Amino acid sequence: MPNGEASMVFNLRDDWMRIYDPDDLNRYQVYGQAVLSGARTKSFVIDTVQEERVFGIQFQPDGTFPFFRLPASEMENQTIDLLCLWGRAGDELRERLLAAPTIAHMFLLSEKFLLLQLVRPLGLHRAVAFAQQQFCRYPHRVSVGSVVADIGMSQRRFIQLFHEQVGLTKKAFCRVRRFQRILHKVHETREVDWADVALTCGYYDQAHFIHDFRDYSGITRSQYLVRATEHLNHVPEV
Repeated sequence: MPNGEASMVFNLRDDWMRIYDPDDLNRYQVYGQAVLSGARTKSFVIDTVQEERVFGIQFQPDGTFPFFRLPASEMENQTIDLLCLWGRAGDELRERLLAAPTIAHMFLLSEKFLLLQLVRPLGLHRAVAFAQQQFCRYPHRVSVGSVVADIGMSQRRFIQLFHEQVGLTKKAFCRVRRFQRILHKVHETREVDWADVALTCGYYDQAHFIHDFRDYSGITRSQYLVRATEHLNHVPEV
């Protein structure tokens, strides 16, 4: 399910990776053994049989921007072969992961390898960093106008910077973070007061709340409760 964050996945088996259309599981795209999944506003489906042994890097909402020449906005809702972004460097990291003697070594070498790929300074523009912090804390309360007033930047420039560095527009980012807040409130709970959850998360219209949940998760609220696993954003297709 979408969380507004990008991730990098290395398949440590010899299989190719497939990403399925959640609306039609007969449709899929095939990728190599190392991919970047950009920040998303839509759910997608993977075949766990093909990912018996993987290594993943989960970025913070702004985390990919320093490591790729491509703006994060160009990766929005996209799965991209690392070969297209890093050339042979992605394959090199995968080979090193395969040769690593322990999981601890995998984490250490991937951290060092990432730092070698830096094309920009670590960290966001101060205005974007401030705004992102505010949007994460109060996703349904903070407006672009109020943030722009605090940082002294034109609204047009701020919107452009935010999209390029975070990977989603402000509106999309806040909606996804609100959706994540909902999941955190109901995860591992079987008896849910949905009206209270909706109100707490800033929804004053049940129809809007129901529509948003279905739009982001691809399933209904009751289906999520039945299918929920220990992993917040992963549910099985049935």
